[in-house]
Amino acid sequence: MRNHASNREGAILKGIRPFFIQIDPVNSLVWRAISHKGEAVFLKAAERKENILKQIEISSVASSFVSYLPFSDGEWIKESGGLTFACMKAIQGRALNYAFKEDRLLAVEKIAHFHEEVQGTVSHHIPTIALIQKWTNRFVRFKHDIAASVFPPEQEKLIYFYLSIGESVVSHMKEVEGLEETALRDRYIVHGDPAHHNFIFSSHQLRLIDGDLVSYAPREYDYLQLLNRMLPHCNWTLDEWSESHIPPLRQCIETPFLRKLLAYPADFYREWLVNPRGRKELLVKTEQQHAKRTAFVLNVL
Repeated sequence: MRNHASNREGAILKGIRPFFIQIDPVNSLVWRAISHKGEAVFLKAAERKENILKQIEISSVASSFVSYLPFSDGEWIKESGGLTFACMKAIQGRALNYAFKEDRLLAVEKIAHFHEEVQGTVSHHIPTIALIQKWTNRFVRFKHDIAASVFPPEQEKLIYFYLSIGESVVSHMKEVEGLEETALRDRYIVHGDPAHHNFIFSSHQLRLIDGDLVSYAPREYDYLQLLNRMLPHCNWTLDEWSESHIPPLRQCIETPFLRKLLAYPADFYREWLVNPRGRKELLVKTEQQHAKRTAFVLNVL
């Protein structure tokens, strides 16, 4: 199996290796690399060329997004092994930790800065997002997955509670279509995945990385994701952001139909579907916060 994996990686990197003296895997689509000039980069690959090109474009207009660099021959992308590659500048630093209030504040401020920098950027490489479709598809996948299994009574009660919440939210999302139309018209761009590990703090500077999900979409969508990821660290209350100076964040809290979207269990569905082996731990963690989360859900719906 190791030889097979090594041979596969060798085929993928065949057209890339001549530009570097060292390449080490990070995951299936990212490698650490050292150029012949001694420059450290992350090689980032994607199956769709547009996914790489949009990130290069975003890095050229947003100082809040990590920089991309050309290859040594001046070209910005290379194709090898069915993938498109680009060089992301390697920066040393730490990821944010949403358990700390300071890091939560840094994240929302950096997202706001990113939104302002990229607003109005015109690119045929950046897609639009339809949140109804995205969340409905995730809900349906979760529903089909649990239908094929039998759970102990207590687990079944917990699982089907989150199924019912998801069903309630996706059935009342029509109003987001108007927001999406406005976002496309005004060229609002979101990062799409403001997870803690997609922020790198280094030398008193904070950068966003991993723009795979950059899209034309309402700015509120990034804040909905941020709140979904941060609420478990805030005792499942919105008090921390009730007086925020960031309008889209305030909209998520104060606008009734957006506030209801905070009930959607995006985190639960995501972890369930992405990491089947971790479902036991997920259920334990979810049960520990279930009472507080239930009170929050009932409050926002």
